Amino acid sequence: MNAKFKICLIVLFTSLCGLNSCKQYYDPPLVFEPDPGQNLSRDRKVLLISIDGLAGLELKKYTPANMTKMLANAKYTYEGIADANTHDAASWTTLLSGKGSSKHGVTGNSFIAGEDGDDDDIHGHEGNGTSTGYISVYQRLLETGRSLKTLSVSSWNELDQYLFNLSDENGVVASDEAVKTKAVDRIKNGEDNLAFSVINFRDVNEAGKSGGFSLNNAAYKAALDQIDGYVGEILNAVSARKRSEKEDWLIIVTSNHGGIDRSYGGATFEERKVPLIFYNANFVKQEFVVENLGQFVQLGGPWGTPIRALVPADKATVFNFGTTGEYTVQLKINLKDRGGVWPGFFGKKGTTENTGSNPGWAFMFHDPVGGPNWRPIIGHQSAAPVSQLGSAPVRLQEWTTITMKIFEKDGKRYAKNFTNGSTPTTAMEITGRNLQNNEPLILGGMKSWQSGNTANFDVSDIRIYKAALPDDYIVNTFCKGGTKAGDEYYDKLIAYWPVREGSGDLLKDVVGSADFVFERSPLWSILPANFCNVQVEDKATNTQILLNAVDILPQIFYWLNVKTADSWGLEGKVFLDAYEKEFIGK
Repeated sequence: MNAKFKICLIVLFTSLCGLNSCKQYYDPPLVFEPDPGQNLSRDRKVLLISIDGLAGLELKKYTPANMTKMLANAKYTYEGIADANTHDAASWTTLLSGKGSSKHGVTGNSFIAGEDGDDDDIHGHEGNGTSTGYISVYQRLLETGRSLKTLSVSSWNELDQYLFNLSDENGVVASDEAVKTKAVDRIKNGEDNLAFSVINFRDVNEAGKSGGFSLNNAAYKAALDQIDGYVGEILNAVSARKRSEKEDWLIIVTSNHGGIDRSYGGATFEERKVPLIFYNANFVKQEFVVENLGQFVQLGGPWGTPIRALVPADKATVFNFGTTGEYTVQLKINLKDRGGVWPGFFGKKGTTENTGSNPGWAFMFHDPVGGPNWRPIIGHQSAAPVSQLGSAPVRLQEWTTITMKIFEKDGKRYAKNFTNGSTPTTAMEITGRNLQNNEPLILGGMKSWQSGNTANFDVSDIRIYKAALPDDYIVNTFCKGGTKAGDEYYDKLIAYWPVREGSGDLLKDVVGSADFVFERSPLWSILPANFCNVQVEDKATNTQILLNAVDILPQIFYWLNVKTADSWGLEGKVFLDAYEKEFIGK
């Protein structure tokens, strides 16, 4: 449809809406202004190619010819992170809105936000109570008031209907070959002001569903090779444009999700790791590889409605440490905010307050707020609890390994704590204290001195041993992530929660039956498992950058010189600006 004619129709529609009090989601400007530019010598263009179902881990094993050529002038990773909800509609909405599914509200293979949707709000702009809704890249480009023409091509009808509908040129075609044919024609012969194009291929995804998302599936590899040929033809079309020497293209190749066996929709690494290739003729080749990625869950929130998890009391009896026996409790936390006054955050105890007749054990944060310490608290059946200040402060925005060791010596029982590799010089005596009760095991907000918010932190690698591990073992292994059968002391574990689910409301105990269940849905994330807090390099030389699907849209806006606003709620970040010396003025 002619762009000016479309704008006239939109203006007429919004005028009628004003008369009839209908909903209005955007009011596009009447006058197109020239691109203000960025002291650029050539016109900026963006081409986004999604090869749906292409698993990054598989592409890393075998990268076909045309994509291999692109890598010579690309910033790229084979292990970009797709949305935690890897269903088709959810992941595509993330690509074109810059928000994760927990925010945009599209959670399955229907593009209508929320379970039932809203006939007057089919794009979920208003959200559904838990989400904030979304606005697509096409609407954002229309709102700039600049003549940024858009093209979108797919064989998937729903994608075209719900996400491509504001593209200047769209329409469903019959097959991936037809997608290629139309893309080549419209890019090669398209208008000078064609600024943003989205090309969607589906055959790799269909092959994965039929025979597995793996190169071991011959049909999957054949589909990849075929589409790589299509990519080559599209790249040639870009070069053949009549003004190509005056244009500067950012070409992005990615996927909406990977797959595991013959399925997707979950949050495993196989489903979430996707290729992210950002190509420009002037880019210097750089691959981003982040070692030791981990799945983490965040706890926190107001005391009245905290995000916390519980092992029910009837399944938590193994964590009654009684009056005898040796134990070690350890977990890794990344503290974001201490919260209110001395919040309890882990343990099996009715409260962390200084009250008597409250047996059990728990951990709580102490002062100061900006760099708090922590305390293990040991209760008593008839007396006030005892506690010991942590051996070192807990730094905000860094991983800290917290350990409590209960041991016996010379007929007495003691507890001592470790913060990372540091430990107090003395232990506190707990002889005669009965660490047994009918409470659940709680991770997150506990009854305590609490006022205001509970502590906000990511957690990982939670272990409870029925043994007092040697001090030197704790000190020397505190930043080692994970443990497995055959590792030293693994056979002493009575519970182990690796925290690698990636989504959902459950933390699985992999050595016992004490699963943590969240009372409210938590926020999951994939981050480097930097438990040793190794400092990263300067941004421009850092090869440890973790790229996510939500980072695609910020690069598109950056390349097209579209100023974004905080109110848009974009969850990604711009990283290409660190390399401007490679392409500005070239």
